[in-house]
Amino acid sequence: MFKLEQIHNKIKDGYKYWKIVNADNEGMEFQIRDITPDDSCNKFNEFCDNVESGTFSVVMWNKSPYTTAGTLRRDMPSLKLPFRILPKTEKKEDPLMNLQGIMGMHQNGYNPHQKIEQLEAKIERLLEVIEQLKEENRELKFDQKLKGIEDQHASKIAEKEGAWEERIMGIAGTLAPDLLKSFTQKPINGISDDMAQPTDAKARILAAVNKLIEKDPNFTDNIEKLAKLADKNPAMYAQAAKLINSFI
Repeated sequence: MFKLEQIHNKIKDGYKYWKIVNADNEGMEFQIRDITPDDSCNKFNEFCDNVESGTFSVVMWNKSPYTTAGTLRRDMPSLKLPFRILPKTEKKEDPLMNLQGIMGMHQNGYNPHQKIEQLEAKIERLLEVIEQLKEENRELKFDQKLKGIEDQHASKIAEKEGAWEERIMGIAGTLAPDLLKSFTQKPINGISDDMAQPTDAKARILAAVNKLIEKDPNFTDNIEKLAKLADKNPAMYAQAAKLINSFI
């Protein structure tokens, strides 16, 4: 078997006319035109590149084996060189080519390291936004919880104030049952009773009670004792009330 390089050398030596046959001596490719040896080599290489594999022979002449009428000259001396085309193997990547490609990208203005840094900066900014949203969410939950406590506290205060009013009004009813009915303004400058506006007895009682609570830390005990005195000993209560009135 001849190597392809040996066949190339023969073509360059002048055997630029040739035909290729397979193992059954069937014609596969011909070169019978008057071209340069280099062009003849190129045509031979094209055949080898287009064939996957196989065993062939090349019949070579240093002159055209055909007459001008297209008849094959039987007496033309020739060479017959057998050769084999091996299966094509996958082309391996060249690390140097990859390095050149990366260098080319840098030369064209593309910097992969810069792209990575930009991406990392965006990720860091995104994480900062997420943390900020978490903090705002915690503050919102705290505000909602605080408002709930305030509402609950206000509700309890309102309940206590209502209980205090009921208790004070109960004591006032014990001390003077007709008190709440008697608080009305007298006519002023001849204005008739129908035009007179009633005074809010409850408001007056509560105002007085608030004042006593402010001044007397034992007001609750004292007012309850006064109510018991009015209930059990009205005469003594009347004297006590008269005594208080004498101080005002």
